[in-house]
Amino acid sequence: MSFYHKFLSYLNVIPVRKYESVYNGTLEINWLNGRKVLDTRNTNYSYGNLGKVLHKALTLTKTNFIHTDTEILILGLGGGDVVKQFRDHFKSNANITAVEIDPVIIEIALNEFHIIPDSRLEILKEDAELFLKYNQKKFDLIIVDLFFDMNIPEFIFQKSFIESIYKALHMHGSAIFNTFILEDWQEERNDRFADLLKDYFSVQSFKRLYGHNHLLIAQRIK
Repeated sequence: MSFYHKFLSYLNVIPVRKYESVYNGTLEINWLNGRKVLDTRNTNYSYGNLGKVLHKALTLTKTNFIHTDTEILILGLGGGDVVKQFRDHFKSNANITAVEIDPVIIEIALNEFHIIPDSRLEILKEDAELFLKYNQKKFDLIIVDLFFDMNIPEFIFQKSFIESIYKALHMHGSAIFNTFILEDWQEERNDRFADLLKDYFSVQSFKRLYGHNHLLIAQRIK
């Protein structure tokens, strides 16, 4: 991308490439405000406002995620924005496991955003619900950022999934849930979800961040 195109991206979205996904439909690589972003037809997936939401979540969580012995689980890799934030902004040397069901998303993270597995980053092409169901490992921080375009899988809001998250966390570990509110029924759903979380966690709730995102941060205290 030339300096000229980068400059123009502050004025208009500059399309670069499109990918077709069984799970997410058309995925678009665009330049916006001087940086490459990943979008669906309806929303930003990585490196735009979603990145700002996840950055805020990391600044608000009470769990330390910097040290080399920290274990982090990311459910929903996207373009790998949060991985870059851990490494580049927060200078975290933690071990990261990223679970992503969509092989096209993994391809995009690797080829477009250079999210390369190494000794401290493992990328698994698996279903997040099944991964947690059979997981035996304990984590210090879990990020739940699961979307199919504008749809959040319904299992996230179920008590069984919350229990799986709880069991996968060390004491005083935290889980970050990125959701959104576009309509009244979604706010009611999220409020019920927050009440379920409170049976297991201390909960912080931040509605309508950078538009429609609803961020919930749950810390295991018992």
